[in-house]
Amino acid sequence: MNYIDKKTYELLNELELFTQKEIEEHIFEKLKMIPTETQENIDTFLSQFVFWGKLSTIENNTIIKVSSFLKENSKELKTFYESLTDYRSKKTFYAVVNNWYNYDFINLGEVIEKHFPHYFDLDIIPGCQNEVFVDLGAYTGDTIKDFVTTYGIDSYKKIYAYEITEESMHTLKENLSTYPRIIYSKKAVMDFVGNGSVINHEISTSSNQVNNNEEGNLPITTLDEDIKDKITILKMDIEGSEIYALKGSERHLLKEQPALIISIYHGYEDFLKIWQYINSLGIRYKYYLRYYGGPIFPTEIVLYAIPE
Repeated sequence: MNYIDKKTYELLNELELFTQKEIEEHIFEKLKMIPTETQENIDTFLSQFVFWGKLSTIENNTIIKVSSFLKENSKELKTFYESLTDYRSKKTFYAVVNNWYNYDFINLGEVIEKHFPHYFDLDIIPGCQNEVFVDLGAYTGDTIKDFVTTYGIDSYKKIYAYEITEESMHTLKENLSTYPRIIYSKKAVMDFVGNGSVINHEISTSSNQVNNNEEGNLPITTLDEDIKDKITILKMDIEGSEIYALKGSERHLLKEQPALIISIYHGYEDFLKIWQYINSLGIRYKYYLRYYGGPIFPTEIVLYAIPE
């Protein structure tokens, strides 16, 4: 057993033994030990989003949310940890959970990915050929540019780029105008077909969300309905809708077993439930975690599921 295994099992065993109230009190005591300015920075960040709760309000307290998640899922978190393929993934797991529990900035800082582009770790996906790459949450085209830079213009047969606003779609097309074989779709991808509307985020269009609204003018679709090609790589960063988009892609997943690159940080539950859903399908995947966020609060956590 290596150092990270030992520390992770100690942490998860403690979560299993403690009551939720004890976990909550432990986290609160750890919070009081960090500088006031850092506390304020965390609270300011959390207040900009709806995913994790807030430090400064009783009714929406992030400490209550995370203590509940850790207590209710301590055994399943251990199973998730044991499914991870490499040491870097396991250290990333430990760094994230220990940050939630102990405000551990040191380990979180150590696992920030500095070698490879966001989503394209060459230790996990060393090469690409004739890919049909689907990018859910294509934003300004930055991910597609990184994909082409990493693997080459001849690495793909086709790229599907999905975005939900006219503004993002315009920028996306402009930035990728020299790239061939890209299909643009201004649609939301979920687990049903219908209509919706965009909930605009006041800070960044990259954080816009979708509201189910039959009178809305945004088409909502599933990948099983919308794409008839065989998908080989599927990337998702769609602000908490990843689990629904995966469920709406189940036919593709079961039949084609594409490589999956999925953001799992939009709420504490996403860290576990997205892996649980993929794993429940019975597909023989190897699982990896990588971290692309900052050293203070865990965001930009990515789960890779690579077919064996």
